[in-house]
Amino acid sequence: MAVISKIRKQSGLLIGTIGIAMLLFVGGDILNSGGGQYFGGGLPEVGEINGNTITYEQFEKEVAEFLGEQSVSADQMDGIRSRVWNRLVQMYILNDQYKRAGIRAVPEELFDQLKNSQGNTVLTQYFTNPQTGAIYDQFKNPNTGGLDNDKVLYYAKQVLNSDPKQWMPIEEAMKQDALSEKYNHLIRSGLYTTNLQAKNQQAEGERIVSGRYVSMTFEEINQEDVPVSEDDLKAYYNKHKDEKEYEQKETMRTASYIRFRTVPSDQDLENINRDLTSLIDGLANAEDDTLFVTQNSDLPNDIKYINRGELTPELDSTLMAIPEKTVIGPYTTAGNIVITKKLAVQMMSDSINARHILVSLKEGSDSAAVKAKADSIMGVVNNANFAELAQSLSEDLGSATNGGNLDWFTRGRMVPEFEEACFNGKKGDITMALSQFGYHIIEILDQTTPREKIMVANVSRRIQPGEKTFDKVYQKASAFAIQNNTLEAVKAAAESNSEIIIEDLDYIKEEDKTLSDFENPRAIIRWLYEAAPGAVSSPFESGNDFVVVALKSIKNKGVLPFEEVKDKVEEKVLKEKKAAIILEKLNGFTSIEDAATRLGKTAQQTQDNTFNS
Repeated sequence: MAVISKIRKQSGLLIGTIGIAMLLFVGGDILNSGGGQYFGGGLPEVGEINGNTITYEQFEKEVAEFLGEQSVSADQMDGIRSRVWNRLVQMYILNDQYKRAGIRAVPEELFDQLKNSQGNTVLTQYFTNPQTGAIYDQFKNPNTGGLDNDKVLYYAKQVLNSDPKQWMPIEEAMKQDALSEKYNHLIRSGLYTTNLQAKNQQAEGERIVSGRYVSMTFEEINQEDVPVSEDDLKAYYNKHKDEKEYEQKETMRTASYIRFRTVPSDQDLENINRDLTSLIDGLANAEDDTLFVTQNSDLPNDIKYINRGELTPELDSTLMAIPEKTVIGPYTTAGNIVITKKLAVQMMSDSINARHILVSLKEGSDSAAVKAKADSIMGVVNNANFAELAQSLSEDLGSATNGGNLDWFTRGRMVPEFEEACFNGKKGDITMALSQFGYHIIEILDQTTPREKIMVANVSRRIQPGEKTFDKVYQKASAFAIQNNTLEAVKAAAESNSEIIIEDLDYIKEEDKTLSDFENPRAIIRWLYEAAPGAVSSPFESGNDFVVVALKSIKNKGVLPFEEVKDKVEEKVLKEKKAAIILEKLNGFTSIEDAATRLGKTAQQTQDNTFNS
């Protein structure tokens, strides 16, 4: 029902379905800052693609065009900026390659994608609910669980007829997907086995050899028998440090941190209980329960029907025994402290199967005309012609193609006004409800067997630390950071106090968007890239906790320092020394039996081996 509007809001999130490596991307803070503090400091460029400089102004313009009028969260904005950058990469690199290769996507191909939408990555993303990761029911094929070709095609035709601009982003994404697939296929087609390679492979497969061998692994030599000095390690490092294995490809940071957890105190729990107790009379006497819950609860709109047995046996029996409009609690459940008002006991179905015809009430539309249209439909609709009218008149395009059928749903799936009309009716009823989306003409097709439910109004408080508790933990974290203002001091404090636990972080890049489970990672990463090694931060807030961070090291681009790779170097030196020991034992051996004797091993037989084995 509300699916169509949700889907349309996603249309700007489609382009960029082809994964492309980000080139010289400056990322996060520059792009999130609005440019002020950074570009005032002389950073006019976001990055460079194939020799083309991308300015901040150009990039922000692309982002604005991509967004349109959407309102998105900070996390979604990060994803959009990455997709815009990928689109620029396509513009400056891939599209040029497509053109040079003579590759193009014609309208007939895109239409063929629409007709065969199941398995299409672009269309599947477009018709998937980002909150659940599942395809919207209105576009799902019940037999396969994938997209329904007919429903997708019907929706596309409706959008193209009503507002073609809405379809442009998805068409562009489908085009890029088709071009990419052709380009990759062209590359794959150029990779084949030549006649000479085939002949060599055949010859190698026909050459069969048998023999005897003896082997000794490095693990069979005791570490104690292989002395390794610091000079040995440094000599190996100096000889091999220019190899790729010891190259740092980009600048990174390593860090240590200590977490100061904020846990609700007994006083916090007492305060929450006292606060809720003071609301009991108000909730019991409230004339508008919805308003009271909205104004006083941490969980708004918490008025619902619950089944018998859904609560603890004690609460369940108490709720059944008390009169209506009586309040029980406070009690603790699921991380909240709650008071509950019993509103009613009613026989009600768990699930409803219904269909509807939506007459949209859009911003700026004539509400009287919309209501008149809904009334006129209500005047002629019946159980026999409902599906036909839904297909031709409903503005919920997702369900219209299926005669308005929404299939089975439980409470919480639809908007409240729609649910009330459905769950308070009976099978065969045709009724009308007004919601934020417009007028719904509803037919109840079926319902599960009614059972006893209790309608309750809950006022909840989340169990969380109070302000004084936060202040106390913050002061503790601040004092620790002041008293231990170097990494060495932090380590010493941890050694002397088992309650102080140091955790390490490695490979931290400047453009990273996540760091451990911190809720404010960008502030911490910025600090790490401004601090000197050994420095200790002031406390950072992360959810209900505070984190003190220390910068361990800076891994600059280029050759990794000896201390950073010492363990790896030691492993290599040990292998070399063990190999030398084995070779020394084998020096001058005259036969396999002689080699086996020197190594204290038994010769092994191998048979019927080919060069392809």
